[in-house]
Amino acid sequence: MFHVRLIAVLVLAAVSAALSMTTASALEAISVPLDGRTLDLTGMVQLFNEPDDRIQVPTAPGPDGIVRRIEIKAQEGVGGSDWAVFALANNGDEQIDRLVVSPHFRLAGSGIFWPDLGASRIANITPSQGFAPERQESQEADVFRITLDPGAVVTFVAELRTEALPQLYLWDADTYKDAVNSYSLYRGIVLGISASWRCS
Repeated sequence: MFHVRLIAVLVLAAVSAALSMTTASALEAISVPLDGRTLDLTGMVQLFNEPDDRIQVPTAPGPDGIVRRIEIKAQEGVGGSDWAVFALANNGDEQIDRLVVSPHFRLAGSGIFWPDLGASRIANITPSQGFAPERQESQEADVFRITLDPGAVVTFVAELRTEALPQLYLWDADTYKDAVNSYSLYRGIVLGISASWRCS
């Protein structure tokens, strides 16, 4: 009898520990502000490496509190696959359009001995609901346009082309366009100065 009770206690303890671990790693939705502020999503993304070309993940709880489960099949490559999962919430009463941006190049913290020379990070993104994000043309970053309906909580599953996702941002489209134009102008000025020094 004592052994039965001991086994029951151990089983309950194991289940309790498993539940607490699941709760600790549960996906939480990031509230998207209406003011167009740029959000750094890098530290809020969950990364997964799967032995095959599929992933099953629970979604962030919706307004009804229900956690659903979605399965995604990789569209590129065979065998193992890498994924990034994040969730966004629109707590306002207006539709929100944003750009999910993963830069190809990374200078700060990219490493001295093994520098990050740049690469496409994201193959595609699948939402838990709504229309699939549209890839935007860019030679500097992987850029996807997303739309969040009022009150929506959407979990996004990104199929990765690399094992890591060094940077991920959420931009307002106009703000991002201005930032890209400013960077292009700055780069053009630097290249012009460099060319003039070489000629002299």
